[in-house]
Amino acid sequence: MEVELLELEEKVSEMRCRQLVLVNELDKVNIAASTGCRSSAEWVAARLDLGRSTASDLVFAARRLAKHRPINFHLAEGHISFDRAVATMRLAKAGADEATLKHSESLDLAGVGRLTCRQRRISRRDERDVFVERFVSVQPTLDGSSGRISAQLPGIGIRIFEQALYARADELRALPGGEAFTRGQRQADALVALAMDSLDRNGDIEGSSDSSVSIFVDLDRANGTGGEMGCEVEYGPRVGPNTLDELLCTGSAQIIGLEKGTPVVISQAARAIPPAVRRLVAARDGGCTIAGCTSRYRLEPHHIRLRSNGGSHDPENLTTLCWFHHHVAIHQQGFHIDPDSPPLRRHLMRTRAGPDPPRIE
Repeated sequence: MEVELLELEEKVSEMRCRQLVLVNELDKVNIAASTGCRSSAEWVAARLDLGRSTASDLVFAARRLAKHRPINFHLAEGHISFDRAVATMRLAKAGADEATLKHSESLDLAGVGRLTCRQRRISRRDERDVFVERFVSVQPTLDGSSGRISAQLPGIGIRIFEQALYARADELRALPGGEAFTRGQRQADALVALAMDSLDRNGDIEGSSDSSVSIFVDLDRANGTGGEMGCEVEYGPRVGPNTLDELLCTGSAQIIGLEKGTPVVISQAARAIPPAVRRLVAARDGGCTIAGCTSRYRLEPHHIRLRSNGGSHDPENLTTLCWFHHHVAIHQQGFHIDPDSPPLRRHLMRTRAGPDPPRIE
């Protein structure tokens, strides 16, 4: 097996060397301009059927090999890989001396990349340019059901953001039954939690329950699909049954039922749990009631029997949960409270009991 791998590596190395010679010769005659391409990398990517990053590396290496003959020799003899040659040339271009180049031979490619970064100078103009180019872009999908976030921040800004995100993500627990989230999923939940902290300016541990939300519901479409169609937040996105359940449970939600675009059912705006009931439940429970949970982050009352299924604000139908168990485990992951579990040692169950789809009458 090792012999076969070595032979494969040699063939790849020989192919890259031939490509380097070709790219070097064509670059001298500016083949890109003569064929209408914007750059040599674009021409190489198209004509040699390569990815853009590989094409860029080939053009870079072809232009630098004459200045680094030892690297050229080692690459041609198969002593180093093409990626190693490119990484070493980038290190040399950054200003590394011979001793540093020699030291890089003992590092993996990621280590050579980090060493190259340390060699680069950062001028005041570089820092200003990076700051000017900062941005955050939020791109919701057309139906508003999801979206993507992209950003570019200065180094210290991205470091602060990263530390805050990692710290909050590490506080989030695994799901009942030992199910684990990926790091990306935990960080997504952490970002939402940080945003909620920012909106909750008063630091009220009851969370965002005082926010007022109007939900327009096309009754025929919503009741005919179990809430999977026809529900839309005012000036906001379309929502499904899970989000509708959460809004009814945690917020002052006003339901406006529509038939043929005309309001026919308008609920009371104040559907939130009365403050006195909230305080009674908080004092009674003393913290998150899920067995084994010690989190005190954004403690919130939760309806054991969902509001969409006729659950009331009666204290016996309420239990205190931390933000993770309330927002993530129950309303987003589909767990529900086992009604037979002890009041201060609640257990979560995967399949909901009773009617699940919200129905607006």
